[in-house]
Amino acid sequence: MSGLQIEHITKDFGTTSVLKGVTLDVKDSEFISLVGPSGCGKSTLLRIIAGLETPTSGKILLGGKDVTQLRAADRNLSMVFQSYALYPHLTVAENIAVPLQMRRMTSLQRLPVLGGILRGARTQKDNIAQTVRHAAEMLEIAALLDRKPGQLSGGQRQRVALGRALVRDPAAFLLDEPLSNLDAKLRVQTRAEIAELHRRLKATFIYVTHDQVEAMTMSNRIAVMMGGEILQCAAPDAIYEDPDDIRVAEFIGSPKINILPVERNGTELTVFDQVLTSRFSIDSPKFMQLGLRPEALRLTQSAPRLTGRVVHFENLGSEVFAQVALDSDGSRVTLRAVPAQRQSLGLGAQVGLTYDLNVAMIFDTKGARLRTIELAANRALGVV
Repeated sequence: MSGLQIEHITKDFGTTSVLKGVTLDVKDSEFISLVGPSGCGKSTLLRIIAGLETPTSGKILLGGKDVTQLRAADRNLSMVFQSYALYPHLTVAENIAVPLQMRRMTSLQRLPVLGGILRGARTQKDNIAQTVRHAAEMLEIAALLDRKPGQLSGGQRQRVALGRALVRDPAAFLLDEPLSNLDAKLRVQTRAEIAELHRRLKATFIYVTHDQVEAMTMSNRIAVMMGGEILQCAAPDAIYEDPDDIRVAEFIGSPKINILPVERNGTELTVFDQVLTSRFSIDSPKFMQLGLRPEALRLTQSAPRLTGRVVHFENLGSEVFAQVALDSDGSRVTLRAVPAQRQSLGLGAQVGLTYDLNVAMIFDTKGARLRTIELAANRALGVV
């Protein structure tokens, strides 16, 4: 496979436009996550790639070949559904074997009694059984092959669904929120297993999730979707540290990024009347927005840029989060601190905060990133 190309895909349901000209180039062997809030179009896009939905317009190319009009069965793609879609009356081995039987055996050979005496059927069944066992051993479920889905845990059922996808040797794996039905502990374990499986197979994975932790920890690239569009597609570090849009900045990161109002008055840039720089010369909008990740804020007793009162406190052991209601307007910001600072962050404590402008992001009032403004502001401060 030489990759998968999504070209200008649109999808309308009646008068509702769900996808609005989505274009994405997925590299061979890449793990790419489609992430966004519910209703952003990510699952619809995955179903169009799989051939389960027809786009209103646009093309899907697989290995350079246009497969837009091909049936799902003819695309050589394996999909793992949120609900696992296992047959409850079949054993684990039989569930995993289903796609191989459909592909390698005739309808007569698949019959329970007659199929056993037809020429070539026994050889095919033996080959399929060997392939199934190999996949089960890779996923560490070989001991479960004789069980029914009802006898399995959620994590075990997830592995069976992955095994059924694996035996097809597909051009790409499509995974639609596969961990959403698992508890928190099992999600952590299973996402590590999926990432390890990707590294072992060196296959293409397209993974849909609304969980940013899954996307950040497993992906080579993340495509952030909202309103039927891809806002940004980049490596996880770039998505977090260098977002193009305030919507991306607010969606990725927990706790959410802090947004403060910035105003330009002549050569001054101010936040709540606190002057950031008085030597700002580049042309810019009068009103902008300053984005600060929780870890960008620091406690200080000397010349704080912001002051306020601690109104909420979360102690997670290895790190501490505090919400501070600002004296300036009552709005809240979130600070990520180290455990040694717990004593300074008790409820009701009055605190001073500061930050470095070179770790801040500046957006216009519509949410677009203003990198030239950031650079000019840092130059005015002598940072760059």
